[in-house]
Amino acid sequence: MSPLREIVDNVHSFVAKVRVAEYNNVRSQLSAINRKQTGSLAVRDLSSLVKPEDIVTTEHLIALLAVVPKYSQKDWLSSYEKLTEYVVPRSSKKLYEDNEYALYTVTMFRKVADNFKVKARERGFQIRDFEYSLETHESRKQELEKLQHDLESLRSSLLQWCYSSYGEVVLIF
Repeated sequence: MSPLREIVDNVHSFVAKVRVAEYNNVRSQLSAINRKQTGSLAVRDLSSLVKPEDIVTTEHLIALLAVVPKYSQKDWLSSYEKLTEYVVPRSSKKLYEDNEYALYTVTMFRKVADNFKVKARERGFQIRDFEYSLETHESRKQELEKLQHDLESLRSSLLQWCYSSYGEVVLIF
């Protein structure tokens, strides 16, 4: 019952909203991943910083990752062995450091890991849960590449649509 011009405008408006929404969705997913990769060690994805040889996981031993504030590194190195029993002496190794934090590993018996986490939190050290998995690391890498490709594809499609729509709008008026 509506005039043809009004129907075309409604369809055109709907298509524009859908294309822009798709583009913005992929862009926000990509920026969320980038924030996780470039944020501080307290929130950052650690899979790109930790190598398989840094993690000790056996039936009785476990390596934990500690995020230590930069100003507390001396305190960490002098106290991590005494936070609980059965911590492997001199097992802490610095893996990475950014502007605010340093990432350390520490090896201990599996049975005292929970107690160590509590004691470390009391001292202001954050213990991050982490399991190294090559498959997970690779899948995250592939997801990032796919999102980048999708973003570029949607961007070029949206630009092409804008160019053609602009021409139509100019011809109409």
